[in-house]
Amino acid sequence: MNPLRKLRVFLCHSSQDRPIVRELYQRFLAEGWIDPWQDKEKLLPGQEWELEIEKSVEAADVVIVCLSKSSVEKEGYYQKEIKKVLDVADEKPEGTIFIIPLRLDDCQPPRRLAKWQYVDYFPLKQKASAYQRLLESLKVRNTKSSPESKQPNPAKKEVKVHKVVDYKNRYDHHTALASEQVSQASANGVKFVIGKLQWGKEDFGYSLHAEPSSYTYNGMQTTDFLDYLGFKKESCQFVTRRVCYTTWIDSEFELPNFVQKFGEAFMLFERAEKLFENCGHFLDQTEGWEYFYPNAKRRVPRSKSDLGGDGHNAGLTEFMKHSEDDDFLYSLTWIERANAKGWVIHYRPKDSSNLEIKQVLKLLDLSTFEKCPRFDFESCHWWFIEYQARDDFEGNADLTHRYYDSHTKNFSSATQTFIQSNNLMAPFGLHLLGT
Repeated sequence: MNPLRKLRVFLCHSSQDRPIVRELYQRFLAEGWIDPWQDKEKLLPGQEWELEIEKSVEAADVVIVCLSKSSVEKEGYYQKEIKKVLDVADEKPEGTIFIIPLRLDDCQPPRRLAKWQYVDYFPLKQKASAYQRLLESLKVRNTKSSPESKQPNPAKKEVKVHKVVDYKNRYDHHTALASEQVSQASANGVKFVIGKLQWGKEDFGYSLHAEPSSYTYNGMQTTDFLDYLGFKKESCQFVTRRVCYTTWIDSEFELPNFVQKFGEAFMLFERAEKLFENCGHFLDQTEGWEYFYPNAKRRVPRSKSDLGGDGHNAGLTEFMKHSEDDDFLYSLTWIERANAKGWVIHYRPKDSSNLEIKQVLKLLDLSTFEKCPRFDFESCHWWFIEYQARDDFEGNADLTHRYYDSHTKNFSSATQTFIQSNNLMAPFGLHLLGT
């Protein structure tokens, strides 16, 4: 057996909870020392799925049982899977961390799992701290595993959950009676400096200053990413260019861990942006190249048409297509109103309680409608693409259909990748999505 193998973590969940569990799977995978197992990600075509799941439970070092209101009341294989987990747990030495119940919402854990302390992976503002608690338990299990399953501690230190301190009574992130540079580090062409500001004998504050030094000729830049994270551009005495992107931080901010995660998060941000573009959604380029060249032009924002009304009530409405993926239901309709005609793309998250997905849809400037007939009169998110006449008869029809058809391959992945980028920054008090 490989003495340096990763910690095997089995994710036990119902199909309704797959979207949020998949996000958790991706976070574990990014840790580098955890080998998570989720059926959707691990099962290969042609494999006997029930047998493979049982083998994976038996081989797991830890099983995280994901609980929700829908899953605890569900009959079928999910309950059988929990029974298998309990049978394997009976074979473990007393005191071994093997089962970790994880509540995804305010559900009542089954009595047969009541002996194990659970973790609440909700509400959204508590997810970052809940994730850190999960990692703490997994690290304890990792150190107490058999000798052949031990591994060196990862190079990266545990990340504490920080908050961005808002010194509302301060003029800016630089003005103080005394100031000094505490530390600095670099990642992805950005130098970060922590500054300590003092306004009185016991009155201190800390700010983080970012100085980008490189750029690409297209796509999102680190300057855009910093702006999305809430950094503000100001004159700065801590960096060479005398202009930086800055935000408040707390006194225990861990700069080495942050710069490592910043590079990973920016790459995910770039990837998500490209996947969204395949679906016709273009994120605003808020900063672009202006930091390097003051007269440089940013990418022109592509605002969504407001001529679609409420996206549903129209003189003529025709259904065209329906599709779905792991996270969403999609529908394409054609509408004709008095002053405009075009297509409406409708979105229905399969997990309607997932706040992170809702925040991504809000970021994309999608409208909402409470009683969408495309989804059995449940609520939907939607956007309108106005028909544009061109030299050819089709106009922009072909482009619209390409955008729609790209959703099943790109949109869910883009959403989860964007959320993953946000979650890498959240422990440091920085967010792409709302808190």
